[in-house]
Amino acid sequence: MGRNQFEYQIPLFDVVERYYGARKTSATPQVELHCTPPPQAADSSGIPHTAARIVFTMVKLIAGLMGSSVASGSARLSGVEQLHSFLKAIKESNVHDLDTARVYNSGRSEEDLGKIPEAKDEFSIATKAPGFSPGSLAFDNIINNCAASLAALKQERLDLYYLHGPDRSTPLVESLRAINQLFQEGKLAAFGISNYHATEVEEILRLCAKHGFVRPSIYQGGYNPLLRAADKELFPLLRRYNISFYAYSPLAGGFFSRPIAELRNPPSGSRMEQMHVFSIMYVNDLSLAMHEQLSQACKKEGLALKEATLRWMMHHSMLGADDGIIIGASTPEQLRENVRACGGGPLPSSMVELFEDIWRRFHGAGYSQHYSIPL
Repeated sequence: MGRNQFEYQIPLFDVVERYYGARKTSATPQVELHCTPPPQAADSSGIPHTAARIVFTMVKLIAGLMGSSVASGSARLSGVEQLHSFLKAIKESNVHDLDTARVYNSGRSEEDLGKIPEAKDEFSIATKAPGFSPGSLAFDNIINNCAASLAALKQERLDLYYLHGPDRSTPLVESLRAINQLFQEGKLAAFGISNYHATEVEEILRLCAKHGFVRPSIYQGGYNPLLRAADKELFPLLRRYNISFYAYSPLAGGFFSRPIAELRNPPSGSRMEQMHVFSIMYVNDLSLAMHEQLSQACKKEGLALKEATLRWMMHHSMLGADDGIIIGASTPEQLRENVRACGGGPLPSSMVELFEDIWRRFHGAGYSQHYSIPL
């Protein structure tokens, strides 16, 4: 099977009910349907009793190298030896894309990758120009930061280079001119944007068309069962321009992977303890009550909440075959576990309905829905 393919053996009569009947996305995966053995005798409904081997070309998985926080990374991802073990697990899990940034682990994430020569041959590596702060995306800063990333990674060309986040003190056209120059010089193969509001994405596309600049082909933003403002605000625009969406924070900074006690009092070194924004966004009385409701429903289905969440992302969200999920992990085993969870099939319809219900309640209560840096 190909890189982004998953195989399921399920009864043929379950295909529509378990997959198409429950999926909410506007995107359609590529599907191969193989009946083994050929269709046999049907029951009174006319549906044959046949097992179907179904191969879905699904959402791409990308291994994120941020660690527990932007600044400090993760002790288990710091250093060449630790990172080498992590990359081995990524490769063995059939994941072929890495996501890092100039600012991750204070620049050491890129440097450690650059010290592993086979990394650039075995993986497609995406990195990012530092953004957010005033002047960070000025022309010279983008040029200089790209040069620093190339030197750290020991590459002549970046596979994918993002503007990490908006610098609203610098005119967009100035930042885009720098990216276009780098593209024309062959220093980046593809251009992406991250954390921009939909109105800013529209302006970026307008300026690229006006000036003949390279257009962004990938948008990276926050997306999970509690964070779905992009469904209506951003996805229609991206689909119109054939821009892929790569979702970070699919587990909401640990909300969907930790028990309630650890959400109330995050363990030292955890993402929620290191990056308080996740606690602010996701941890409140309503969300904790919904966490308990989801956990009980998962228990009845024999599922872990983390697995159910990742399967929702893969099969029932707005993500399609051209999109991706950035899977974070701090250990090789955690990485393997997350990839296995993503390889599971569609959820039972009752679980899909429950995820829809918690989204409606969370959104209706007015909690933050930002997929981007607020305007």
